[in-house]
Amino acid sequence: MKKSIILLSHSRKITDGLKEMIDDMQQNEDVEVVSLGGTSDGGLGSEPLLVVDHVNQSAEDVEFFVFSDIGSAVLSADMAMDFLDESQQLRYHNIDAPLIEGAFVGAITAGVTDDINQIIDEARKAK
Repeated sequence: MKKSIILLSHSRKITDGLKEMIDDMQQNEDVEVVSLGGTSDGGLGSEPLLVVDHVNQSAEDVEFFVFSDIGSAVLSADMAMDFLDESQQLRYHNIDAPLIEGAFVGAITAGVTDDINQIIDEARKAK
């Protein structure tokens, strides 16, 4: 099973740095880490359509695990789901966990199991 770890923040620098750290520690080819921080023009902010575009461009068998930090980044993660079709929504998991710790633990767990509930539970326990 393919898994996509989506990182959302107001800052692309934050999500790029986190992606780099996770990529250095997690080498499973079935786990993709995607940095979607900031806006499409490189500014501060968040855009739900960046998430929607990523989901739409991905294969139909990918599970999406979304991690966001604060405020409108969390809202963007929620709003993105509203733009997805029903089959995509079933594969879209908006995780209530700290961005750094949750995404890191979620990605590492996703590299060793296909159990969606275990990936989500481990990410939520991260602090």
